[in-house]
Amino acid sequence: MKNAFYSTRLSRSIDVMRDLNHASIENLNVPLWVNCASCCNTDVEHTNANIVGRLDYYLIYLIEGRFDVTTDDGQASLSGGEILVIPPRTRYQIHCSGSHIYFLCVHFTGYDAKKLLDENDIKIFPERNHLDPSNHLSQRFKTIFEAFAKDDGFRVRELACLLERLMIEAGRAKKKYKNASVGLSKSIRYINENYTENIKIPFLAQMEAMCLTAYNRRFKAQMGMTPTEYIIALRMQMATELLETSSLSIKEISAMCGYDNFNFFARMFKKHTSLSPTEYKKQN
Repeated sequence: MKNAFYSTRLSRSIDVMRDLNHASIENLNVPLWVNCASCCNTDVEHTNANIVGRLDYYLIYLIEGRFDVTTDDGQASLSGGEILVIPPRTRYQIHCSGSHIYFLCVHFTGYDAKKLLDENDIKIFPERNHLDPSNHLSQRFKTIFEAFAKDDGFRVRELACLLERLMIEAGRAKKKYKNASVGLSKSIRYINENYTENIKIPFLAQMEAMCLTAYNRRFKAQMGMTPTEYIIALRMQMATELLETSSLSIKEISAMCGYDNFNFFARMFKKHTSLSPTEYKKQN
């Protein structure tokens, strides 16, 4: 499996992250200021330790995998589909095990930074923010990465606008997750955490102490689709994100999304996007 770890900053377009505080500034003269944004897609065990603490907010969106975060305020384990925000001047250590880790992150500051988090109900460490998996955060991050490549006098303001759009999308996904968790919470959480595995619908119904017919009917009324359709939608969302942002082969992505049969994955993908995985990757 290929490894990728890159960072975009205002000081340079694309660079390998060497100094954790290289772009750590606090700018309270503007509403919002994006210092840098990064992508990590690897299966190499590593520890990211900052014993000083940056001067800006550190927002991490974990798409796949699990890692542990330790600060002076406590510990938290972040799972796929969750956001964690480390506040300024907080010493932290992030340990990623040898399992596959895929996350996106952004560092930001400004006198409206905390207000932006509060308005969209994004809590800071040690609280975690659970998101509905069918979100568009990866696309929002992609536009931020692209904006760093521009140097036309509009980059700083564009990045601030894109950060606000990202926060709105995160807030929307968090609210959708909360609404979905009101009913069928056990089975929906199980699906969200295991949708790449072979999930049996009768097992989900048993988890909610319901017969299969009643469970399917209630699930569709609540989620707008059947359990099977929901699982497929999550897998296709993961596939599009990996095709857009990773250098993995299409066969690797197929297996990671829960499809051992590549041809079946390709047919399902084209059914949901009207494009083959190869065509989609070329376009993005």
